[in-house]
Amino acid sequence: MFHVSKWLLGLGCVLWWSGVVFAAGAGVAREPHWAFVSPVRGELPRTATTGWARNPIDAFVLARLEREKLRPSREAERGALIRRVTLDLTGLPPTPEEVADFVADARGDAFERVVERLLASPRFGEHWARAWLDAARFADTNGYNNDEERTMWAWRDWVINALNSNLPFDRFLIEQLAGDLLPGATRQQQVATGFNRNHVLTTEGGIIEEE
Repeated sequence: MFHVSKWLLGLGCVLWWSGVVFAAGAGVAREPHWAFVSPVRGELPRTATTGWARNPIDAFVLARLEREKLRPSREAERGALIRRVTLDLTGLPPTPEEVADFVADARGDAFERVVERLLASPRFGEHWARAWLDAARFADTNGYNNDEERTMWAWRDWVINALNSNLPFDRFLIEQLAGDLLPGATRQQQVATGFNRNHVLTTEGGIIEEE
């Protein structure tokens, strides 16, 4: 943890100092980068339409719609709603039985129950892991001249399990960057560092096996 924290602190200092030097050199006053500005809770915008917004995010959406002289779309019927949320969270359509159960569920928290069920499904991690795997350039082959297979499935499964177990995002990053350096690192934390092997590999002559 110390190694990672020290590395992140050093990176932050470099980025901050680079910004200071660049701004001073240009001789132009610059706004601070958003990443270094503490978030401030804003006031909810006032809207002419009442009853549509159900939460603070809706209020901001509605305010922008009104500014653009647009009207909100009609509320989706329940069959469409469960199809949308199931596809969003699992990448799969709901079964006919799941649709029928939701349409017939008159409880006030019926939708919340559907969301909780989908978040608890193994399909959730399998679906959303793809976004991270793509960003990290995951592949089952070396991607070079011979394009041979390589053993990366353990790291892929770690990402899926991390999402399904609701691993905090800071831990998600730390364990992939330096899980083997954590005090008493577990086998799974060591597996997480497979993230650092998502690059082109070569098996041609002259390589150093330890690398």
